[in-house]
Formats: sequence, C-alpha cells, structure tokens
Amino acid sequence: MQHLVSACFVSAALLVVPAASQTLPAPPPAEQPGLQYDAEFYDAAAHDPEVSTPERLLGIRGGQRAATHAEIMSCFQTWERESPHLRTVRYATSYEGRELFYAIITSPQNMTRLEEIREGMSRIADPRRDDGSAARLARELPAVAWLAYSIHGDELSGSDAALLAAYHLASSTDDAIEQMREDLIIIIDPLMNPDGRDRFIQQIQQHDGHVPNGSAASIVHHGYWPWGRTNHYLFDLNRDWIFGVHPETRGRIDAIKRWHPLMMVDCHEMGGLDTYLFSPSRAPVNPNLPARRLHWWEVFASDHAKSFDVYGWRYYTGEWNEEWYPGYSSSWAGFRGAVGILYEQAGVAHHGMERPEGTVLTYRESVHHQYVSTMANLKTFHTHHRQLMEEFLVERRAVLSDDNPVAQRMFAVLPTKNAGRLREFVSLLDLQGVEVYEIGSEMVADATDHLGQHVDAVAFPEGTLLIPNRQPEGALISALLEFDPHMTPDFLQTERRSLLRRGESKLYDVTAWNLTMMFGLHAMEVEGDLPADARRYSVQTGRVGLHGDGSDVAFVIDAADDNAVIAAARLMELGRRVRVAEKPFELDGRAFERGSFVINMIDNPGGDRDVRADIETVCGQLLVSAYGVGTGLGAGDLPDLGGEHFMLLERPRIALFGRGMFDPYDYGSTWFTLDHRMGMRATYLNGDFSGSFDLRPYNVLIMPGAWGRVLEEHELSELRDWVRGGGTLIAIGSTAARLAGEDGIGDVRVLSDALEDLDAYEQVVLREWAGRHETVDAAAVWSHATTSVSYPWQEAPDRPSLDELEVRDAWQQIFMPQGAMVAGRVDDEHWLTPGIGDVLPVLAGRGPVLMAGEGIDAPIRIGAFIADRSNDQQQTEPERVGWSRLPEGQRLHVRMSGLLWPEAAHRLANSAWVTRQRVGNGQVILFASSPTFRGSAAGMTRVLMNAVVCGPGCGASQPTEPQ
Repeated sequence: MQHLVSACFVSAALLVVPAASQTLPAPPPAEQPGLQYDAEFYDAAAHDPEVSTPERLLGIRGGQRAATHAEIMSCFQTWERESPHLRTVRYATSYEGRELFYAIITSPQNMTRLEEIREGMSRIADPRRDDGSAARLARELPAVAWLAYSIHGDELSGSDAALLAAYHLASSTDDAIEQMREDLIIIIDPLMNPDGRDRFIQQIQQHDGHVPNGSAASIVHHGYWPWGRTNHYLFDLNRDWIFGVHPETRGRIDAIKRWHPLMMVDCHEMGGLDTYLFSPSRAPVNPNLPARRLHWWEVFASDHAKSFDVYGWRYYTGEWNEEWYPGYSSSWAGFRGAVGILYEQAGVAHHGMERPEGTVLTYRESVHHQYVSTMANLKTFHTHHRQLMEEFLVERRAVLSDDNPVAQRMFAVLPTKNAGRLREFVSLLDLQGVEVYEIGSEMVADATDHLGQHVDAVAFPEGTLLIPNRQPEGALISALLEFDPHMTPDFLQTERRSLLRRGESKLYDVTAWNLTMMFGLHAMEVEGDLPADARRYSVQTGRVGLHGDGSDVAFVIDAADDNAVIAAARLMELGRRVRVAEKPFELDGRAFERGSFVINMIDNPGGDRDVRADIETVCGQLLVSAYGVGTGLGAGDLPDLGGEHFMLLERPRIALFGRGMFDPYDYGSTWFTLDHRMGMRATYLNGDFSGSFDLRPYNVLIMPGAWGRVLEEHELSELRDWVRGGGTLIAIGSTAARLAGEDGIGDVRVLSDALEDLDAYEQVVLREWAGRHETVDAAAVWSHATTSVSYPWQEAPDRPSLDELEVRDAWQQIFMPQGAMVAGRVDDEHWLTPGIGDVLPVLAGRGPVLMAGEGIDAPIRIGAFIADRSNDQQQTEPERVGWSRLPEGQRLHVRMSGLLWPEAAHRLANSAWVTRQRVGNGQVILFASSPTFRGSAAGMTRVLMNAVVCGPGCGASQPTEPQ
C-alpha cells in the first residue's frame, strides 16, 4: 500500500509541471531542398462553400501526410451531411473492428433512384431477365464507375488521393463535374485495408523524428515485420478476389456484384525509386478475359498519358505487369464486365524520398499523381460511358448464345461426404454470382478429368453439381474453374529465353488456381447442356449433432468431413478423450472412414450426460454428426473398438513461430487456420528469440517458411532434444529445407544433397508402389522348385555420373515453377491422409524438393501413376522420369494446371510433398510448400489439420508434458 500511495503522489505531482518544461527544445532542422510541393490539385475549380475542405477537416494541406482510417471515415461522414451529392454505404467490418465503406457520388436526382438504377444494371447484366427494356436501359441509365484505393495498407497515397477526389467530385460547381454527376454513378472505396494502413501509420509514427529523412533505405518508408501490406491475419487482400476468404473481400465482392461497374480503378504503390505504372498489362493475358478489354486499355492509357505529360511526369505501361492471375482487383473486375485499370505509384511513406537523379519525390506529389490519374480515367470513362454500356449488353448476350465457344461446357463436381468443404465451395460460388445446379438422376456424358484424361460415357450419379458456362458470369466462371488455360506460344518462348538468359521469370504470380483443385474436390469438364431434371442447388444441412440413445458405448464422428478434425480438437480441449481409427470400420451396420474419431464412454468417466452434452454442442456448432454405436464389435474382419487400430489422441498444445525471418504470409495463413478456421488455442512465439523459450509446455511446434536463414546450431540442438522427448515438429517450405540439411533434424534431404544416393531413393518409390499394387503368383510361392526372381529396378539404364547429375539438377532448377498445380499421389493408409482422396492437387513452387528414403514416410508424393492403355507399341515414356523408374505399365502425370516446364516436372517427379519421420519419441513433419496457401487450399490444409490434431497421439509417444 505504501508503494501505491507514493506512486499516486508522484503521478499527481507530475500533473502540475508546466508544459513548457516537459520537452527540451529541439533546434530547427537544416532545410532539406525539395520537401515542399505546392502544386494545386483542383486548378482553381469552384466548390460549394458549404462543404468542408479536406484541409479544414484534417488541419493540414490535402495530401501532406497519410490520413488514418478514423480521419478518412470522419471526412466522408461530414461530406455526407454537407453535400447532396454524396452518400456512404457500409459493406464490411475488418477483423480489428474497423468499418469498410464506399461513397456514392452522383446528382441529387440519381440519388433518389439508386435502387432503380441498380435494378436496371442487373437487367442489362442478365439478358435472361430482359423484358425488352435492356437496350433502352443501356442507352439511358447512368454508368457505374468503381474507384478503389490502397488494398495494401502500406501503399498510402491512394487513400489520400481518394479523399481529395471525393471532395472535388462531391462539391465542385463546375459544369463538367455537374454533367459527370448526371451521367455517372461514381463509387469511391477509399480504404480497402484499414487494419494494415493503421498498423503501418503507427510504425511510421514510432520511427518519425524531428528531422525529416529522405533516404530510400529509411525504416520510415518501409516499416518492419509484419509491415502494413496485409490485413489482420497477414493476408494479401489483392490475391483474395477469387477466393473470398476475408470479410473485407467478401463485403466488397457482394457490393460490386450488385452494382455492375463498367470501370474499376485499383490504386497501388510500388518501389520508392520507381516512377508510375498504369494499364495496359503485357502478356500473358488470361485467355478468358473478354477481348474488348485490350482495346479499352489503349483508349484509357492514351488519355492517362496526356494528363501526365502536362506535368512532365514520368510513367510507363506493361513491363512487369502481366494479366494472367485473375485474383487481383482490376483483373477480377475485368471478367465481370469492367475495364480494370491498375495504378502503381512510387511509394513514399512520409515527407519525401531522395531519388537517384537528385530530385526528391514528396508524399504530397505522390498523392497528386494518384489524384490526376483518378480524374483522367473518370473523364475518359465519362466520354465513352454510353458505348461501354452498349458493349456490356452485347457481351452478356454473347455469353448466353450458341456462338459462344464454351456455351456447351459445364463443370461437374461429383458428390462427396465432405459436406463442410462442399458448403464452403458452393458458398464461394454464390458470393461470386455463379449459379450451381444439381442433377436429379444419373447423367451419362463424355468428360475430361483433372489430369487431362478424356473419359467416354462417364456416369455422373444423382446429386452431382453442375456449373454451366452458359450463364451471365460465364467469363468469370471460365477464369475460376477452367482446368488448364494455356499461355500463347509467343509468351512461352519469351519466358523460356528470359529464364535462360537472366534467370528471371516474366510471371508475377502463381499460374494455377483452379477452385475445384484448390478445394480438393473431384471435378470434371463436361460438354453438353443442363439436363432437364437439373435444379438450382441450395445447401441442405440435414440433422447434425448427436445421434443415439442411452445404450451407446461410443460415439463416432466420420472423418470424411474436414470439420470432424476440428470437432475432435475441441472435444479434447474440453477434456474429453478421443481416439482415431487407422482403418475403415463398421459398427452397428454403419460404415466409417479411416481417420474417423471415436469417443468411448468408458474413456470418459464422470458423467454420461456431460459427455453427451459436449458432443452435441461441438458437433452442432460445426454441422457434423456423431453417431452412437451400441457395440464395439466390428463387422467381419473389420476393427473392433478395443483393438489396436483405435489410437488414443493427446490434446495438442501448439506453438507457432513468427516474426524474425519467418515469412509473414505463411505465418499468417497458418495462424488464420489455427485461430479462425479451427478455433484452436495456440501460443505465438517470436522467432527473433527462438532459442530462448522453454518448449516443454508444447507438444506441437509449427515453423512457417522463411525469407532467410533460420535456426542456428544451438537452436537446432534444443529442437532436437524437444523432438526426441516426444514433440511433433512441423516445418514448411524453406524452413523444412533447413531441417532437411545434413545438420538438420532427421534424415530427409533435399534433392541437390541426395544425388549420390538416387538408386536407394528409387528403390523406396518402387517398393511403395509394389506394396500397394503387387499381385502374387501363388503357384510360384508354393512350388518346391526354386523359381526365378525379378526386381523392379532391373534393366534400368545406368545413371549419369555425379558431375552430370549436378549439372542437370542446376539446369532443372532454372525452370522451377512460379506456382503450378501438380498431382500428389496419396498413401491410402497413412494417418496424415484421411479426408484427402487418392490424388491431391498440390501447389508447387520454387521451394525445396524433398527426398524421403528408407525409414521415412512420404504420405504424399508428386506425380500420379496412370495405367498406360496406349496401343502404340513404341516406348513413348522414358524408363525414368526424373530420378526414378516407372512401374511397369504406368505413366506418370505430374502437371495438372499452370506452367510447369518439362525440366521442372522431372525434378519434382516422385519427390515428397509431405514427409514424416520418427525421431526419438517424437517426429518431424515437413511440407515442401505451404499447405494453407492464401487460406484457400482446403485439400492441402486438411493434411496440416490432421498433423496438428492427430500428431501428438499418432506419431509421437510420451509427448512432452507441460511444466
């Protein structure tokens, strides 16, 4: 109490110290030339004096510094009260509780009929609803422009330009702006990532000094881990448009879908020493993008360039900016009918940045660039808006016509017991405005599968989902669901030559993203029209929760549904004992899949009713069922509940490493999976101090990929001891490669370090194949005479010398993919693979090629074996693909979708996507690439979920105990 009184006395005394004495006076900084930028943004335009200027509201000149989310929101709220031309609409709330909104700017007359205008745009967008008025509406309705800013939180200037543009458009009394408001609905989304922006502004403030610093290397211009680019869970929201994972994206998609804008601006920043980029993009261009977009890019770019030439500003188009991945803001909008336009301003976070030519680019000037771009594009859009409206109607009609080359194409998703995953997939398509149908009886049609195989007369069962291309969002559907779009031969040649000359790819992002592959759903492309009995699909959730009565000896949650894993984890967190089945089984006449979870009543003493209540609550929340069984006796030779095939799980006690050199994207997607998707408790550790933690409280450690070297020898030594004591260590990407080194943990190696031992690795692959497919000649086995023996590696050609192998490996590394979908063949007995299927689409990049030899599990290897049914007697397949011989009569399919050079396919073939090795009493699980990629890879993510929830019980013994 005495200390408390003293502390209060001191605090009170401090309150009366004169303000002047609290801060020592700082000498004025030396003047830095170039930091003043006094250009006027509005060219002396007249404005309504009743509408407050940004300067009045912010207390600074417009664009002088970055405004916070609260300041931006306050400005728009004030203008909504003061101007009849502006209205705000809330469309989402971020994870950190910040509201996202857009502002509608138009004439007062248009404001009174916004619903009528939106309904009219919907009629144009869907010609099936045309009652004869669509052509007239295209001639008469105001056209909609959507202007979006700063989806990357540390790209600041866009949002401040949005403030200045909104003020001008809402308050200007000039005739040109008045006419624009009459003819257009201008929608401004001023801040697409409020959490990231405010995080970055805080980082700037924390490092801002009295003296401005213009160095491009200053932390003021860059920030620090995790920087401000991403949202709360560290996701790049400008990759989320096709996946719709986050509330910011989902709200935006829903809003844009309702308005059907015909122009969408996406305002960004890039490296501070660059200049300014705007559309058009260069090759490769996604082949599903309507061709007229390329024409309009040129029209808008011509006017854009003229607006910059007035000031003598430098700019460029194309160069690094390609148009293949459809998940960027402006790219995604292009498939929906808009002219998507990208801005990229050289990023200056604060004050100004010194440039190599001796000039200084101030923050205010960067805002000016963005403002001028906005107004230039709006002017062009206004000039051509009527033609764009009419073309939009023609384009939508063409999608539904028989002349559309893909009008007869449908994507079929076969029925699955994984109800949770299917719900999520259908929910995403519904969000995107895509119609899904269900067939009421069997349908027979020719089809093409994920591996590119054409299959005649496939019998699609009742309940198959069909997504036809012949619907209004046909272009977007093709972009999202087409299995294997191809780049042009000209671009392939350009890309290959660039790789060979400079080791540089011309591709900016992943080249594969097919949604059915990302979700791990069995899908096929089908030619034909919807069958007569097809009906619009709506998700039907049957009775979930607990099914049983008081005589049940156990409850079973089938592993087919991803949510079953989450249910098991939550029940363990409630203190319930849960077992997992390593084989399929049947009890009380109901069959359950391998990996299903069993809650035995005898394992959970102390209140039958409480156990049932916990199961009922958890399963109800997750929309899964727990089935009661009245006997532990399995059918026939199938497992009995009391046997060895039901392993008792250990509650996961998880720690996830972040910060330091760990990749914030990989950390963020793993964190999101644990925290948001699975609702699991985890401790998040600072990787800067990875050698200073007591790891004994945890039995699962997850180490994401890294951007540099992680784990020094003393840290590895501590991890080895922890693993040997019973821990489950999970490492991803480059961190997995670190553990696979000679001085790592365990015996997994990367390909470059395993070239001397390829024969041994080849034998393991052939043995795995034989273990699953070998047939027995019983007569030879029981023969008294000794018969001949053959070996699967016999007659294999001699390998090149080690020197030659090293040269080839170095050559193959040049061609490793930016991100291509490859086929993962699945071990159908391993505890890591329930809920996966026989072939798992895996996104492969430039990460490690993992080699699993004798004594190491490889639950998923790259490449699917397909029976070679070719009648051609000539040998068409090499005897070896990469470093391993093919089993007799098999072909190896590696590539599923995206650009994968043959050299890279050979390098990846038969390598392990995930490995598991026992080390002491614990285990090490390595992933070659991120299983939680962009929070959207449900199939790959299931493997991580299995590892986290089942690992402490299935793969480790005597798990590390909490202290």
